[in-house]
Amino acid sequence: MKGINGLELSPKKIDYLKFIKEKKRAKTTEISDKFKVDPSTTTKILLELAKTDLITYTPYHGCSLTEKGIKYVEFLNRRHGLIVCMLVGMGMDAKTACEATGRFEYFVTKDVVDILCKNFSHPDHSPCGTNISRDTCCCCPGGR
Repeated sequence: MKGINGLELSPKKIDYLKFIKEKKRAKTTEISDKFKVDPSTTTKILLELAKTDLITYTPYHGCSLTEKGIKYVEFLNRRHGLIVCMLVGMGMDAKTACEATGRFEYFVTKDVVDILCKNFSHPDHSPCGTNISRDTCCCCPGGR
């Protein structure tokens, strides 16, 4: 995905996007319940995400990912999966690697993800089962 570095969003916003992708369309109350926060906090974050064009949000009706949001979540899954590949390659079991990745993946840039992808020969799945989408930027030199 061009035009991102992987550090644009806070970990909380990333978690919201992943949850919205999982649900397809999510209501404020569902998100609030999932993350154990006040609905007003959820609304604030959803409004901020809507300004980035990653989601569409209609008060009292919920939100869904835009095409840009879907692509961004694909990047997030790609990043997660490739970090898991790295940790498993270093000797960690898949379950532990997946859990460990969830604690620091938010701070890994797209450049690092592209290097991991190249070094692992562009895998389709991680050892923990995450789909790893292809990104032309990492597969084509100078394609950024």
